[in-house]
Amino acid sequence: MYGISSNITLTKGYRKSILANFGSRDIFHINNTEVKEIATLFEQRFFEKEEVSPELFQFLYDHRMIYKTQKKIQHHFPKINRIYESRHTIEFLILDYSNDTTLQKAIEICSAIRIPNLLIRGNKNIIDRIRNSISNLSYPESVTFITSNPSLLKLKNLFRIVIQEEDIQSFVNRDTIDLNPILFTESLSYHTYFHKKIYIDSNGFVKNTPESKEVFLNIKESNFIEKIKNIIITKEFRKYWKVHKDLCDICKHCEFRHMCVDNRIPFQRIPKEWYHENECTYNPFISKWQGEKGYQSIKSLGIRSTKDEFSSPLKI
Repeated sequence: MYGISSNITLTKGYRKSILANFGSRDIFHINNTEVKEIATLFEQRFFEKEEVSPELFQFLYDHRMIYKTQKKIQHHFPKINRIYESRHTIEFLILDYSNDTTLQKAIEICSAIRIPNLLIRGNKNIIDRIRNSISNLSYPESVTFITSNPSLLKLKNLFRIVIQEEDIQSFVNRDTIDLNPILFTESLSYHTYFHKKIYIDSNGFVKNTPESKEVFLNIKESNFIEKIKNIIITKEFRKYWKVHKDLCDICKHCEFRHMCVDNRIPFQRIPKEWYHENECTYNPFISKWQGEKGYQSIKSLGIRSTKDEFSSPLKI
């Protein structure tokens, strides 16, 4: 008897599916015509060699996606329930650096609320100030300094501080697709971009993310830390947190939906129906990325995803 490894996931899209192995980080982009037999094995979880086509068995065996076991002990391998858990209310604070006052306040917020990751965007060399400010603090645990300044990019990374080049590409593209078990699990129930983030702009205004429209306060206000503590638990601040991809018109048909981080703002049509005003750079209905030969926009296929309706000439 054989069993499917718990490291294996299968995500079905409209035209193609993703068979992935978290252990080896292998990703296989397969046609849906080949998925049925694999999907059956996922449902069964345990099977005899004779129940599987020789070609599929060999493929799964060669890529360490199955393991040999005994029928009498299969109850020792319960099905894994993928539930995202985090001990932090906020995982990331994003700051557009403008002056040292906002920097110090951002670090104070990380320390008070126990935010592990601080992302700072700027082109001024403030690395020593950051290092001195966090040296005796437990939070933030790490700082990523994002810049387009060539001289800063020549500096070496320091303990708890990483210097990273600003990426001006479209947020969702082929290079940003990430096979990550934590991201995958989070994506099942949450929006992987808006979830557990807080943003402070160059004027001190606080929002969920840089793309968010709603402003909640300014860190120049008195008692700003207590106000932030109260704001981050509100329904208004968490508006997009649970808008996972299976609730969004086009995304729920995409095989990459559990592997991408999408910064487009979702809009609600009715409960449990969300849409985007801008198209993604991947079209799951033809399995093509923008720029690839044969690419067509979703709109050109006659698919409508608006505040009024979702309609398609395709069989969906």
